[in-house]
Amino acid sequence: EAKTATHNPAHLITMLFDKACVLLRQASESLSHDETVGFDDSTTHALQIIMALRGVLDMEQGGEVAASLYETYTAIAASLFKAKSDRNAESIDKLYTAMSELREAWQSIS
Repeated sequence: EAKTATHNPAHLITMLFDKACVLLRQASESLSHDETVGFDDSTTHALQIIMALRGVLDMEQGGEVAASLYETYTAIAASLFKAKSDRNAESIDKLYTAMSELREAWQSIS
């Protein structure tokens, strides 16, 4: 709560991306060590963050940018769900790259 009270919304979004990226790295590591519980926990938490990011978009005032982000977050969530189901390390790594690029974009505006 202290962090949410002292940071601007763009910085909070960046923090969510930071955590999602950490979780995707953890998922990849867990998968490489055949740690099913760690993999499932990390991917589930990352998916929750992505859905939360999608859920806070202001679709009325955000215009085309919000609509584009909504579609992007939806595609990432669907891909993560499939990668989780398939236990696909390559897909997890690609999702990490996508989330890292989005994180960098948010960092540049926060």
